[in-house]
Amino acid sequence: MKIATRTALIYALLTAGILFVFAYVLYFVSEKNREDEFNDRLGYKIIWRSEFIFDAKIDNLKIKELHERNKKMLNEADISVYNSKKELIFTDINPSSKNHYYLNQLIKSKENQITWHRKERQYMAFKYRFGDNEFYIIGSAIDVTGIAHIKEFKKDVIVIYFISIAVIFIIGFLFSYYTLKPLKDIILQIRDISEHNLHKRLVVPKAKDEIYELTETFNSTFNRLEKSFNNHKQFVTTISHEFRTPLSILITELELAKELNTTLEDYKNSVDNALQDAQQASELSSALLDFARASYDVSQISFVNLRLDEVLAEAKIALLQKNPDYRVGINYVNGLADNQENSYDFWGNPYLLQIAFLNLMENACKYSSNQYCLVEIEVVNGNLKINFIDQGIGISVEDQSKVFDLFYRGDNKNYQKGNGIGLSIVSRIIEVHQGEISLKSVRSEGTVFIVDFKSYKKFQV
Repeated sequence: MKIATRTALIYALLTAGILFVFAYVLYFVSEKNREDEFNDRLGYKIIWRSEFIFDAKIDNLKIKELHERNKKMLNEADISVYNSKKELIFTDINPSSKNHYYLNQLIKSKENQITWHRKERQYMAFKYRFGDNEFYIIGSAIDVTGIAHIKEFKKDVIVIYFISIAVIFIIGFLFSYYTLKPLKDIILQIRDISEHNLHKRLVVPKAKDEIYELTETFNSTFNRLEKSFNNHKQFVTTISHEFRTPLSILITELELAKELNTTLEDYKNSVDNALQDAQQASELSSALLDFARASYDVSQISFVNLRLDEVLAEAKIALLQKNPDYRVGINYVNGLADNQENSYDFWGNPYLLQIAFLNLMENACKYSSNQYCLVEIEVVNGNLKINFIDQGIGISVEDQSKVFDLFYRGDNKNYQKGNGIGLSIVSRIIEVHQGEISLKSVRSEGTVFIVDFKSYKKFQV
């Protein structure tokens, strides 16, 4: 059952319950009013009959004859008269066996009269004083007209009740359909989105309601899915493209060695060349895996409490172990390391940050004749800033806007070997940690890469 139908049905059932209570109360009140009104009229009729019997001094048989004649034209009341000893002295009809029971109730009661009913006949008993004597009169009649009207009213209420339920169900269904129509539109739009057109987005409604929030949530989810899918596709494309060249060279080198080499020296040279190609492929695979890790969804990356200066020191040690000829100096601006040790507390991923810092240090040393990188770390106005400074070949103005693009290599490709992945990894890692990276460079004078963690996160409690 669809939501619109189910909602309309539940709404109709709830409303039906409320209407049933309302209709029952209305019928009950109407029936009670009819009964009270007829009791008033019954009391007048009984009193009129009693006065006629006691004052007119007409023979009882004549009274009964008049009563039977009037009953054919009027809804006349039948009465029974008892004296103070509860002896029957006059009656229009055979008295009921229950009369003495109600007479006892009347005598015990402080009220002057009591009423009751059996089936459709209504009864009234009251005390009547004539002269010095007290009598008890029991009268009864059927409210033919009132009962007919109340039965007709009951039929009308039942018919109106079911018609109202049907109308309420239709209105509820239309209202539910109108309310849920935006959801149906969202479903239809989502069905049109697949891996081939992840760029499509849901149409955002103008009204800022729950449907607006749901649409924004879906669009945000699709943004993450598209980014993840593109990263995966780019990663697969990159691997297939970049690994083809070193692996082809390695295979060719080994095949030539197998066919042409004749001396031990030739085999040694071929093995050295093959090892160099394998090393290049290994470095490329490591760089690509680092880029893949940096491209994860932020929610999938684990963050811990750390100190940024300690991560810098670990990156320096790792670089020097890899390249003993490189030199790296770390300088605390204004001596903050001694005065404010907690100034570099940070919430991040130590592995990714170490990769980013190591790449920046390695680039500075690689493209500098003195193979030296100066790292300056400082806190300015609540922002943590790290400068990676070299006195190398510099970067041209044309290349500065593209150095963070994947696989891009500018003029420096003629100076050192590389794969154009390192700075892309750095940019992504800094972005994951909500920081910014920029550069200043002058050809033949040097380059400064600036990592700025604005309003950076301190330790998490």
